[in-house]
Amino acid sequence: MSNKSWSILAVLVVIGVVAYAFLGEDSTKDKDKGVTPVEVLPAYRTTIFDSVDSLGTTQANESIDITPTVTESIAETRFTDGQEVKKGDVIVLLEQDEEQAQLNAAKARLEENRRELRRIEELLKNKAAARRDYDERLTLIEVAKREVEEAEARIGDRTLRAPFDGVLGIRRLSAGALVQPGQLITTLDDLSRMKLDFAVPSRFLPTLKEGVRITAVSDAHDGKTFEGEVASVNTRVDPITRSVLVRAYLPNEDHTLKPGLLMRVTLMRDEHEGLVVAEESITQRGTRDFLFVVTDAGEVEQREVTLGTRRPGMVEVTEGLQQGEKVITRGVNVVRVGQKVKIAREWETIRKPETGNAGLKTESPVATPEETSSTEKP
Repeated sequence: MSNKSWSILAVLVVIGVVAYAFLGEDSTKDKDKGVTPVEVLPAYRTTIFDSVDSLGTTQANESIDITPTVTESIAETRFTDGQEVKKGDVIVLLEQDEEQAQLNAAKARLEENRRELRRIEELLKNKAAARRDYDERLTLIEVAKREVEEAEARIGDRTLRAPFDGVLGIRRLSAGALVQPGQLITTLDDLSRMKLDFAVPSRFLPTLKEGVRITAVSDAHDGKTFEGEVASVNTRVDPITRSVLVRAYLPNEDHTLKPGLLMRVTLMRDEHEGLVVAEESITQRGTRDFLFVVTDAGEVEQREVTLGTRRPGMVEVTEGLQQGEKVITRGVNVVRVGQKVKIAREWETIRKPETGNAGLKTESPVATPEETSSTEKP
């Protein structure tokens, strides 16, 4: 065969390959043209719970007003606004010169009576003193001891100390001011943790117990979520509101929370592991619930399911679905049973209703506690 013939043959081969590739691409496009794209979420297990919403007010773990118990002038203030103090630290000194003088006199009398008692003891050994003198001196010693204690107590009333570790508030009075019993000088709060008191309808009493988790949000902290636990439940139900007072504790080592804050409380009850899917993937027919699953063959399969805990954006499936099965979340209204579909996107977790965002696929989808509860308001 001549060179010219070989060249013609090579050109024909190239043309054939290009034509085949072009026709094959068109064929693939035609084949995929009728396949419906859908978005799916693999059903996964996570901790879910029912929730009860309420409003609560924060209180310091321990809190007192620093006030005097006697009428006296302030001699010295030993603190600054917002200062942290330890138990026993002196906060305020009231005038106590007279009491100090009385204490010194009482101590002197006590010491004199002790010396006289020692002298009488020596005389008794030689039978040179009466037993009555010895007994009288013992009585005088006891009286002197009580006088010392009395003077020390009066000085204690005029020395204001911190009864526990905490943070002092703003100073209300200055040195030299005459104060009266009950007059506020400053405040002392233990802010290491906060008490949060809130009311819960009495119908939830069976699930209220120590250790139940709560979350709390305050507008003062831009929606930051604080987590804590129920510490106690009141022994009485309010006969008017039919609610019971619940107290929880919130950790507060950084002193972010202050007493008196209004907080929105979510009580997490009946926590358990459950299989969850996006709420929008559920369709209803009468009293029956269904969802669509994409099989390994890429076909649509309809499932009747039994639902459990609900909240906007999420629903628990208790029967009819297995973990990891790909549930159609977008495109539910345009698919039919047995239809071939194409997965356009696979969600990582259930989207948040307020944002509508879905994550990309990862190996271990995880939902946050805020996304996995149903809400009941009292």
